Amino acid sequence: MADSRGHAPGERCREPGCPDCRWDTQRFKFWLRARLLSAGADEAQVDVAIGGLTPDLLWRIGDRVCAIEVHSAAPELARARQQTAALKSGGCNEVLWITPPGFWTAQLPALGIDDFAPAACDYKVLGGMLSGGPGGVVSPSQSACELREFITGWVAEELAYGFRDEHMGGWATVTDWERHTRTQAAVIARQRQELQNQRTALALARKATRDKTKQLVRLTQRLERTEAGSQQQADDLAQARRRIADHSRVDATLRITVAGQKAAIMHWQLISWFALLIIVTFIAAGMLMI
Repeated sequence: MADSRGHAPGERCREPGCPDCRWDTQRFKFWLRARLLSAGADEAQVDVAIGGLTPDLLWRIGDRVCAIEVHSAAPELARARQQTAALKSGGCNEVLWITPPGFWTAQLPALGIDDFAPAACDYKVLGGMLSGGPGGVVSPSQSACELREFITGWVAEELAYGFRDEHMGGWATVTDWERHTRTQAAVIARQRQELQNQRTALALARKATRDKTKQLVRLTQRLERTEAGSQQQADDLAQARRRIADHSRVDATLRITVAGQKAAIMHWQLISWFALLIIVTFIAAGMLMI
């Protein structure tokens, strides 16, 4: 382990605790320090303490203090986020993680390095960089870039970290971020206008619904009143029909009574004529006998 002098270019070892990886990482730290100083940093130190923490590299330019964490293996997201928050609380303005390429580079302020032991220290960035798209919105860069170019732009504040959506972020030029911000502002304004239009349409729809509900209530009340009137008329008609039926029964009874009385009168008339004929007969017989 003491005689280790790192990996050969292209090996891309990702084993945690590998002595060659530690040697590559340590060499990388000092390379970063040299690049930062040559890019214009006032001060750059390796493994220096700040706020109770010891980042792999700490550099300063004016009042701007930034930290760099180097990991040749995949970092633990939860611990890396805690470390980032702690460094920012301890006085760092920005934190950069340099790790192998992976999904974590979009969830941390990180860059994905292709090989930690490249020939001639030609470090290539394969992940974490964003570039402006045709619509002005930044998206993951599809091409590799030189880490030395990133360091120069970062120190000069031409590159900055930001979020392209709710969860994913990356590094892009300030110009691309300005375009991205303008595009997002335009999208937000358009969505706000669409939301306002939808709210207006919803308010009109609710008003129309309330008007229709009121009209339906009025029609329902009118229908109920009509039904009540119809029921009353039906009750009155039924009562009138009952009265007519009663009168019909009384009339029929009277007709029967009158018919019976007529028959009785006729019978009495017949009886009277019969009795008169008998009396006449008796008188005539008496006169004949005299």
